Amino acid sequence: MVSAIGAISGHNPYADPEYLRIIQELRALGLTPTGNKNVDKARLESEKQKLAKKIEEKVETKQPETPDMSERSKFEEQKLGAMTVAELNKILHGLN
Repeated sequence: MVSAIGAISGHNPYADPEYLRIIQELRALGLTPTGNKNVDKARLESEKQKLAKKIEEKVETKQPETPDMSERSKFEEQKLGAMTVAELNKILHGLN
């Protein structure tokens, strides 16, 4: 029945896979599609940019550079924990 109605109406805006993806992404963001592909596409892009900007702001405020971070990064470069585990495995498994 539905396919027959679609064939009668002539133009089905939901036949476009790109528009279906746009509708899905809008709904995932909690927005209601308008039915116009161009308007919905522009709205989706603006919402994505707002979301990306919000995430960038959170990342910038969350990770300020402190002296402890530089010390931590130095230890990560030296990988002292990994070296200790490797030495213990050599001893436990009798590898030389």
